[in-house]
Order: sequence, then structure tokens, then C-alpha cells
Amino acid sequence: MKVCVAFAAPAGSIGGQSLISACRTVLRGEKKTRARVDIIVVDDAFIAALHRRFFNEDGPTDVMTFPLEEGGRIEAEVYISIDTARVQAREYGVSIREEMTRLVVHGTLHACGYDDRTEPSRRAMKQKEELYVRKSLRRRRTPG
Repeated sequence: MKVCVAFAAPAGSIGGQSLISACRTVLRGEKKTRARVDIIVVDDAFIAALHRRFFNEDGPTDVMTFPLEEGGRIEAEVYISIDTARVQAREYGVSIREEMTRLVVHGTLHACGYDDRTEPSRRAMKQKEELYVRKSLRRRRTPG
């Protein structure tokens, strides 16, 4: 599995390794060993343009996933708005690192085929999201 991070917007102390680790936690948990995920950290203006172009919706969003699966191999681009992540972190009373972890997990779950368009699928996805966020954050606190 290959996971890469690109910063198209400054993210302060958020390092690529923590985002890679969160993505890999999901991929391993979902048994997706044949995967390539590119995580791109952008600003609100960039993600708003994507949102408009691909979903015909105005304004920024927090995370957008563009999955492509071929022959059992997952390939995806996950775009995360650092601007929206900062706002949500303050709103939810969590660190920016935790919010970015949550967005990576959410986007990676979409790449794995989960959706949140109906209430039952949203609940199932949220349950997985919570599990992987806890695992990712616990891993980061563990020395070694």
C-alpha cells in the first residue's frame, strides 16, 4: 500500500506522517493491502472550486474523496481543507491534529467504498470512523 501527502496550503505543525498513519490504519483495518491514496491538503478556495466543479455545490467542504478502484486495487485522491478543519476543530473542541485525523479517516473510508448518503449508511460509516480515529490517536500517543 502506498500513501502520499502533499501540502498545497500551509498546515502549521500538522505533519504528513500522522496523516499517512491514519490512512494506513483504515486501509489495514479494512484489509485493503492493494491501495494507493494521495492526501492533498488545500485551502477553502481550492476545495470550494472542486466542490462546485464536481458536485455543483457552492462553498467549501471539509473533505472530498475521488475514488477509483480497478481490479480490486484502491486508488484515490483525498482533498482536505485545512481552513475548514481549523474551524471545525474549534467548533468541536478538539485539536487540529484530531480533526485532520478524523477527516483523513473519513475520506479513506469513502475510498474503501463506504458512503454516508442515507441514515443507515451514515451510522455504519460513523461507527467505523470513530474506531479508526481512536486507533490512530492511540497509536500516536504510544511511545516507540
